[in-house]
Amino acid sequence: MAMSQLVQAEKLASLGTLVAGVAHELNTPLGNVRTVASTMQGRVADFARAVAENSLRRSMLDDFLASSLEASELIDRNAQRASDLIADFKQVAVDQTSTRRRQFDLSQVVHEIYATMRPRLKHSPHRLLLDIPPDIGMDSFPGPLEQVLLNFFNNSLMHAFEDDHSGTISIKARQSGMRVDIEYADNGCGMNAETVARAFDPFFTTRLGNGGSGLGLYIVFNLVTAVLGGEIRMESEPGRGTTFHLRLPLVAPKQSIVQEPYR
Repeated sequence: MAMSQLVQAEKLASLGTLVAGVAHELNTPLGNVRTVASTMQGRVADFARAVAENSLRRSMLDDFLASSLEASELIDRNAQRASDLIADFKQVAVDQTSTRRRQFDLSQVVHEIYATMRPRLKHSPHRLLLDIPPDIGMDSFPGPLEQVLLNFFNNSLMHAFEDDHSGTISIKARQSGMRVDIEYADNGCGMNAETVARAFDPFFTTRLGNGGSGLGLYIVFNLVTAVLGGEIRMESEPGRGTTFHLRLPLVAPKQSIVQEPYR
């Protein structure tokens, strides 16, 4: 029961990170909409007053039309940006809180999760590179896949780049027959052989008491093997970063058996 509650807490913590990130990102477009709308409210009031007082001039009309057109374009652009963010977040949030199976394009799903990562990258010296061809179609569980990538991402920010140096994270994917190989890599501080050997063990963490629960990679291992029906392998050396290799079937099995990490 305790294990189940901890796993659920890890899921909710991951979802909470998404909520905070998207809320922060939404502040800009919605703030712009409100600023433009309040400015236009004043200009409309001035225009209405000029009409009522019969003091409207052609220059005032031209100026009002030009500013109205500019304001409408700004509102539309920022509202569309907010709408896109909400659409991305809804998809991620719904998928993350369920194991809903559906058909999806891998590139689209990874770009949706990138939209939720972007706020945290914006205020850091790190960058994220994506190399995922379009049209890799999957019939699987996007929520667990997104949670796996988010766990990798959070691990990189918490462990790999702890000295705040400028880091690079890359996500690559290549289709091979009825499988897809996904590579997630960072160029951070890396791990020694002992840490690598225990990385997927439950409750193992090098940051006990400092934000690490020791469940992140254990959850990743179970999601990849038991839900997505795939295999996972990790490579890491001190000073040479960390790379996770995922080998997933394009069509997830109905039931999967937890396996050992492939070598």
